[in-house]
Amino acid sequence: MNAVVFDVALTAYIIAAAAAGGSLFARREDLAHFARVLTAAGWLCHTAAIVLRGVELGRVPVHTLAEGVSIVIWLAVLLGLWIEYRYGITTFGAFFLPVILALGLGLPTGLRDLALEPQAQSGWALVHVALVMVGLAALVLNFGSALMYLVQERQIKSKHTGTFYYGLPALETLDHLTLVTLTVGFPFLTVGLLLGLLQAGRSWANVLAGDPLALSSLLMWLVYAATPSADGPARQRRRAAYFAIAGFCVLLVTLGAGALFHGRHGS
Repeated sequence: MNAVVFDVALTAYIIAAAAAGGSLFARREDLAHFARVLTAAGWLCHTAAIVLRGVELGRVPVHTLAEGVSIVIWLAVLLGLWIEYRYGITTFGAFFLPVILALGLGLPTGLRDLALEPQAQSGWALVHVALVMVGLAALVLNFGSALMYLVQERQIKSKHTGTFYYGLPALETLDHLTLVTLTVGFPFLTVGLLLGLLQAGRSWANVLAGDPLALSSLLMWLVYAATPSADGPARQRRRAAYFAIAGFCVLLVTLGAGALFHGRHGS
């Protein structure tokens, strides 16, 4: 049953992404409003799917990689809706919803089969997973805001005020949003990975040996740690946006490594 409800939520996200894109290209506020309503409806269905899965399994649904990705999507959509409301960015869904779909449509693949080892399902491990998921959700939105920043900056530099120019907020707003999402996401990611490392020190002989998911997670952390502050000159802000996009690409590699190469995180 939870899978059916999740598919309904995913369908709502798909239609909302199309409507958000249409609002950006056609500059139609009614489409932007329709996209927000559908996104909220999809989020409610997604919430129901998570609750149903927890009831059916009799546990918190975060023990598989697919469940973790589902929670990341759920959190990212919630934060995305809040950002649209807080900053008045009606076209934000056109940039973050396609990312949500890329993650959501990957769930029916090998992601469903990867589960945590029994010894990794302790309370501390669940806290580690929860912190990482909050961090990843914020970093998904960090990618969306960075992409918007680069698109808007390119139009301003070329002095060509095209369709996107009128649909996107000012560079200062996007710069602030990129900084905020990184400021929120990176500490959660850092503490979550640190707890995982401490937990792994007792459960496994070497957390990095033969564990592609752990190795790629470390690489992802290094990319975000090296990200320059977005609170600086234009060149530095542009570099921060490129680092945000690079970090998200490594995030996708991390999920792929977890799905394709089963290491100590699951089998």
